[in-house]
Amino acid sequence: MADVVRGTVLLNFAEVVRGLGGNPDAIIRGQGVNPSTIGNYDSFMRYSKIGHLLGAAAEQLDCPDFGLRLGQSQDIHFLGPIAVLLRHSESVGHALEGVCRYLYVCAPPDIAHLRRGPHRTAFTYSIALRYVAHRDQMIEKSLAVTMSAFRLLLGSDFVPLKVTMEHQRISPPEIYQGLFGCPVEFGCDENAVIFPTSALSKAIAGRDTAALAMANSYLALATPEFSLLDNVKETTHRLLKINRANLVAVAEVLNIHPRVLQRNLAIVGTTFEQILDDLRRELSQQLAASGMRVMQIATMLGYSEQSSYARACQRWHGLSPRQLVNLQKVRKADLGGEVPTGAGY
Repeated sequence: MADVVRGTVLLNFAEVVRGLGGNPDAIIRGQGVNPSTIGNYDSFMRYSKIGHLLGAAAEQLDCPDFGLRLGQSQDIHFLGPIAVLLRHSESVGHALEGVCRYLYVCAPPDIAHLRRGPHRTAFTYSIALRYVAHRDQMIEKSLAVTMSAFRLLLGSDFVPLKVTMEHQRISPPEIYQGLFGCPVEFGCDENAVIFPTSALSKAIAGRDTAALAMANSYLALATPEFSLLDNVKETTHRLLKINRANLVAVAEVLNIHPRVLQRNLAIVGTTFEQILDDLRRELSQQLAASGMRVMQIATMLGYSEQSSYARACQRWHGLSPRQLVNLQKVRKADLGGEVPTGAGY
């Protein structure tokens, strides 16, 4: 998994820290980060450093809602060309679909997904990296930016039906009420902004089709500075989380025809099927070590039948799924309770 992100993810970090009476340089350098990368769209930094920076700021400034504050200060501007796409898409639905498709350009580990229902739709956000320091701060910052995007598209008085977060509450309830204006639930299965499906069809006023075309052209070609193989692996990993890890979906995200993608992968000596199989094999060990039930592991690896996972597990490890779980428990105990690191789910 590509553990990198554009420097703009920390846009306005210094200003927010100063506004709270802190010393941004001290916090930034204290986490081993080069200050010149902060807020710079053309610079990349380790994604894991972002969590450490947000956590350090929250703790040193005694400000548990630091992530929310930073997200509110950024609105959508830190998204660069994705912000242009948001502002000039044909409808709210097209705009959000564009974010889901291209968010990886700014932050490869981030996953956005639009789940439509007949009456309610959920815009979900997650981080594909398994081990992220201060994940709660990262999630809250991103949901604050998400609210800015919704209010840009639907009006400043937009209020969701509900907001859910995977982590437990870290700030007083009135902080969340002031930002979201709706019920906020914690300890949930996903991070989501839930809103009426009818909002998706709203046309975006004042859109510029030329600006949209330029943003789409840029985003279709722009990828973080990885090889095609790295991008396919990273994209497959992201789509596996939402059960869409197939050749057509990966090719669509990368804006490449599936046959062309397969030909290019053949040049570097692999296939999409081999990449997906290798990723599942690696993640099977990670998930087995987590104590998750076999049926859940099969589902998270994208298998519709538990028997299919069982056959793959035997081929990968020479073990049944239950034997793999038991083996990982023993290894975890030998390591003093630490789960072995790796790609992470």
